[in-house]
Amino acid sequence: MDSQPTLFGSVPSVAGALFSEDDRYRLFARKVWPVLAGTRAALEKCYCPDNGRPGVEPVLLMGVLVLQFLERLPDRQALEMVKYHLGWKLALNLELEQKAFHPTVLCYFRQRLVENEIAGTAFRAVLDALQEEGLVAKRTRQRLDSTHVIGLVARLSTLDCIRETLRLALEELGEALPEKERPDFWPLLWERYVENKLDYKSAEAVLRAASRSRREKIFACS
Repeated sequence: MDSQPTLFGSVPSVAGALFSEDDRYRLFARKVWPVLAGTRAALEKCYCPDNGRPGVEPVLLMGVLVLQFLERLPDRQALEMVKYHLGWKLALNLELEQKAFHPTVLCYFRQRLVENEIAGTAFRAVLDALQEEGLVAKRTRQRLDSTHVIGLVARLSTLDCIRETLRLALEELGEALPEKERPDFWPLLWERYVENKLDYKSAEAVLRAASRSRREKIFACS
């Protein structure tokens, strides 16, 4: 039907009945995204127009970083949200068929921000917008540090850290090691440490229970 591409070609047409006016993703698209788009001129200094491969739109990367921080996601899961999550597509002004980029792009983008000394661009832009809206008082002091990051890392047990190390190692080996050269127990390791992902947003009690369960399974196999 001729109406199908129009109906399903853009996120707003699909998301209208799914996200209310006060939904956080719709608010992000309406309030935060235009503010981030206004930082594009400042972000241009991070890029060279006549050297290297084509870059990903920096405003999009900035938006992904903000949503990633708000939802406490590692890079790989953040890119999965860009690819599959309708709310993220709405918030970031993306089309339904938008393809996700490689997670390492976020790492390089952070490095660009630090090297060009504009790492606080998004924070200052959003803060100024909040002050203009009267949501944050001007000339107030707010403690800003990495306590929340340290706290989240501290919640991971030693076993969880080892598990994440094994996951990264298996993913690297999976790209370099041909299937015929993999050991017989490879599927078991892949299912346990790669496909069974750790949810960093879980409550502390859930993380502790998951750690105990994994420890029992490891001891049972040994």
